[in-house]
Amino acid sequence: MTTMESGLGNQAVLTKIDKLRELNVGAIIPLPQLVVVGDQSSGKSSVLESLTGFAFPRGAKLCTRYATQITCRREVKEGVSISIIPRPDVDEALKAELLAFRRDLPTLDNDKLAVIFAEVSKKKKEIS
Repeated sequence: MTTMESGLGNQAVLTKIDKLRELNVGAIIPLPQLVVVGDQSSGKSSVLESLTGFAFPRGAKLCTRYATQITCRREVKEGVSISIIPRPDVDEALKAELLAFRRDLPTLDNDKLAVIFAEVSKKKKEIS
């Protein structure tokens, strides 16, 4: 068994960790993650771009103004899915509304991604 098959490089393990994170188990049990924090214009997006290999939307503080979870996978088919994971203490009606938000792109398109980030920002303002 190779290191990739037995450790955090294992697709099944990563999928299970992501599912636990979606269920907010991370609030109870520490799950593996990399966190990028810093002051405004300190290079957070640049670090994320370097790690993921794709550009994040610029302007209007679309990307790193609020917590953004990025999950990258090597898959046969290319695609991007954007969703909202509500905080654990949100009321059930709002939770259902936020969980219903999902946008899928067949390929990574920075212009379309910027529009979706703007949608998410607008939704955040509506519920604040």
